[in-house]
Amino acid sequence: MRRTLFVLIAAACLFTALLSVSAKIHNTGSIEPAKSTGSTNAASASSQKSGPQLPPEEIIRQFTKKESELREIWKEYSYIQESKLQVLGPADTISGEYYQASEFVFNDAGTRIERIIKAPPSTLDQAGLRMTPEDKNAFINLQPFALSAEELPNYSVSFIRKEKVDDLNTYVFDVIPKVMSNQRELDRLKKQKIQGKYFQGKIWVDDQDLQIVKTAGKTVPEFEQRFPKFETYRENIDERYWFPTYTYGDDNLEFDRFRIHVRMVVKYKNYRRFSSDVKILGVEEVKEDGSKPSAGATGGTSGDTKKVEPKKDDANKPKQRPRP
Repeated sequence: MRRTLFVLIAAACLFTALLSVSAKIHNTGSIEPAKSTGSTNAASASSQKSGPQLPPEEIIRQFTKKESELREIWKEYSYIQESKLQVLGPADTISGEYYQASEFVFNDAGTRIERIIKAPPSTLDQAGLRMTPEDKNAFINLQPFALSAEELPNYSVSFIRKEKVDDLNTYVFDVIPKVMSNQRELDRLKKQKIQGKYFQGKIWVDDQDLQIVKTAGKTVPEFEQRFPKFETYRENIDERYWFPTYTYGDDNLEFDRFRIHVRMVVKYKNYRRFSSDVKILGVEEVKEDGSKPSAGATGGTSGDTKKVEPKKDDANKPKQRPRP
């Protein structure tokens, strides 16, 4: 008796369930899937990635402050910089090249010292380019780029989005020099022949360390000269500081009557703490404004920047290198 009653009850429940499903199919044309907590969590995670967890103003305040500190820490390190700029002809044949390898160290007074290791004669002039002090300044100061708290008043910085760069979660900011929207100031700089003084582009800030890990843009303003677009990547040195290690640019410099295709590669390597008892021979002083003429090119920009190919590993290569 109990068994028969149980069977009847089970059959009734099954029949009721089938009627419910049939009605839903009839009314909607499909069976609606049950909502899961997983989709809710995914939506929540997506909303978290849509914007910064900290206010943009606070992120800017913190990373510019750290950039100021980073510049001082940089004075305690020596490193080697290899700079190469090539003019490319048809089929990417090299028609002119500039190359220089230098070691940068800092003396006890905090003055940056450059020791030229290798510098074969430049052949850029054969391809229609001329080296200028502004180009040298871009190589040494603007392409590594440090947007410090002291420099912040000269720029408009706005948050764009959050973005994954390799295994890093980053905040992306748009960086525009205020002078670029001030025609009177631009006219003054043009009259004084001051160009290539500022960086304009985008920066990527690690959401954990709140330090810049990547920059992409160009040198401005441009009047008679042209400057190529570039991307600079940083690596985590000594598990604390994000120093520049690689700059790449591939661009077309647009002049009034002609265009020049250039490719640029700059490597910053062999970072190590600098000891004041190191003996330095055959040095040249490089001022922060890049007044000593050297590498670069009087050029401009119009092409797209290509992706950087991964570098080969070596004994001195730090970990966590961000890539495009």
